[in-house]
This record gives sequence, C-alpha cells and structure tokens, in this order.
Amino acid sequence: MVNCIRPGLIILPLLFHFTALCMAEGEIKSLRQYEHWGSGTIKSCTLFDTDGLLKAKAYCRDDGTVEKVEKFNPTGDRTEEAFYDEKGKLKTGIDGWAAMRWWYNDGRLESQVSYDEVGLPMERRVYSESGRLIFRQYRHDIDFNPYEAANMAALLGPQNMPCVVEKKSEH
Repeated sequence: MVNCIRPGLIILPLLFHFTALCMAEGEIKSLRQYEHWGSGTIKSCTLFDTDGLLKAKAYCRDDGTVEKVEKFNPTGDRTEEAFYDEKGKLKTGIDGWAAMRWWYNDGRLESQVSYDEVGLPMERRVYSESGRLIFRQYRHDIDFNPYEAANMAALLGPQNMPCVVEKKSEH
C-alpha cells in the first residue's frame, strides 16, 4: 500500500503543475479596446491580435459611423489608412487622397500608393534604402496602370472591422 501512495504523491503535484500551465497558456485576452463619446457611442476601437500586437484602429463619429481606419503590420508599422463618409464609402481627406497603403522591407518604408474615393491609384512613391524619395509616378503617367484598383475588401474598414455602436452602461 505504501508503494502505491508514493508514486501517487509525486504524480499529483506534477499533474496540478501541468494543469496550471495549460490554463495559463489558454487565457483569453481582450482583443478590442474602446473609447466612448460622452453620449456613450464608440469614439475609437483598437484591435489587437492574440499576442497583444496592434492590428488596426477605427475612429468613429459621435453618431457611430466609421470615419477612419488604420491597419498595422506585426512590427507596428502603419500599412493602410482610409477615410469614410457617413454612408461607409471612401472619402477624400484633407491631403487629397481617400486611402493610402505603405510597404516596408526590414522595417524601412519601401513604397506607398495613394487612392481616390473609388479605389483607383492616384500616385505611387518609391523610397531608397536611406529613406529618400527616388521615384514618383502619377495616375496619368504612361506606365501607371489606371485599372490597378485597390483591393477594396482590405480597404473597406467599416465592413472588415465593425465598430458596433454600444451604449456605455450607466452603473
């Protein structure tokens, strides 16, 4: 009887230890963080992946409609930004573009493309390894492909990253 108890005493703490480790690894983290307007509607929504890295941010008007969406790569570089009107369609911002995409190579900006309100590219910029602008191409240049439309499924933030209008509880 003593021989049966001793192995059990050794296995029981190990089992408890492994169970605790499994539960810690399976812990669910909050993947969204909200800020609210005074009225209780969502002002901004920040989306994180399961490792806690920033994936996207959406900024909403006080009526709950999405105004701007920003997306980020795993290293935290902004890769997309788009502006929207109250109906969820792309809208030209104050800088003259409705959406912008950035591409990086080992953390340095390699190129960027700006898009108009229908998702067509307007301008492409290419940068050197030192970060200097080395090439700029506009929509009406001969080599620029006017049919190279933006992937609207990726740029349409209101559909891909819904910010549900939630009222802040009055507790």
